[in-house]
Amino acid sequence: MGRGMLLALLTLALGFSQYQGRLLVGTQETQALYPGGEGGEAYGPARFIAEALGLGYLEVPGRLYLSLGSRVAAFGISASGPEAARTLSAYRFQNGLWVPVRELARRLDLYYRVDYGAPVLALQPARLLRVERALAGGVERYILSFDRDVQARLISASPPRVALIGVQEVPDVPPSSAISFSKEGWGSEVYLPQGEGQLRLFFLPRQVVVERGEEVRPPRVVLDAGHGGGDSGVVVGGLREKDLTLSLALRLRALLQAQGLEVVLTRNADRDVPLLARAQYASTAQVFVSLHAAAGQQIRVYSHPEVQTLRLLEKGRELIARTPAAQRAILERYVAPPGSSARLAQRVSEEFAALGMVAQTSQDAMYVLSLAGGAAILFEAGFEQLRTPQGRDQVAGALARAILAHLGR
Repeated sequence: MGRGMLLALLTLALGFSQYQGRLLVGTQETQALYPGGEGGEAYGPARFIAEALGLGYLEVPGRLYLSLGSRVAAFGISASGPEAARTLSAYRFQNGLWVPVRELARRLDLYYRVDYGAPVLALQPARLLRVERALAGGVERYILSFDRDVQARLISASPPRVALIGVQEVPDVPPSSAISFSKEGWGSEVYLPQGEGQLRLFFLPRQVVVERGEEVRPPRVVLDAGHGGGDSGVVVGGLREKDLTLSLALRLRALLQAQGLEVVLTRNADRDVPLLARAQYASTAQVFVSLHAAAGQQIRVYSHPEVQTLRLLEKGRELIARTPAAQRAILERYVAPPGSSARLAQRVSEEFAALGMVAQTSQDAMYVLSLAGGAAILFEAGFEQLRTPQGRDQVAGALARAILAHLGR
């Protein structure tokens, strides 16, 4: 037998030796893989887990994303078992992707335990708290609020039926109500009234929104004032970053609102805002700007290299590869064209250049930018530019002009 054949057989044997037992996912069973060795982190087949639990699934070069409602778990991909186990990355093995089960449960708030040596992964039971109907600007929305993030699927457009995966409790409704529910083995199903227009489904934290109709509304800009509450950020000469970023955000909001834009702040006072919540604020924004400050005079503008692919998950419209073509066509209207963030960063750089200032642009995988569907940047100005009210006005003006130019206003 040749040396090459021996090496191939040895590699195959080592690969098969990584299987260590059972993995229970929902009501189904599969195999668990331990790439770091026996007793290490249990891995499960990513696509199997996604389909068994109804999770969103998206694979792009070098990255794997699984989602549950508005929650997104992003994993790097490694072809080395020990490295994957050490970094809790996804593991590419035998033409498939495997994910660390316990880490996935932590990121998506799934149920996890070990039962007689076998990992168990399942959805947490969820409860539908209420259903609210809103009509504004020609768009009809049904807002479903839950006690935790859930996954939902549009089963039928006529009559409108939405599957609420893992939802065990629903509110009582009178017999005369136009909304009704049915209990299923996998969760609950909600029946909504008939209406005009194609249905769209998307996720917000602990909410599922079903909407239809066409709306003419101004572009939405989300401004994220960095830090806040117990997190002061950088402190220089008695000036706190959290105060400067909020002051800048309020100035910038006023300038943009004066031009007819819808502006949302992640915070409008000195309070803590979790990083996940900051990122999720951007889920329906055309422009997202996270504002920060640093010692010195340098101005930096960062954009996220993968914001486009992450947004497909956050909107909840790219769930499993079997998404119908009609729904994919709707999605394209809500996702910014590739390169939008980099173009906005360049606009900002040009506006500051007109003021005789240098604003350096670069790309970095920052989580606060990772869930945005529109153009998303992190802007960091030096304390020297933000020290005075006049300086903050100047910076806000340059940012406003860049945003307006980006939106064609």
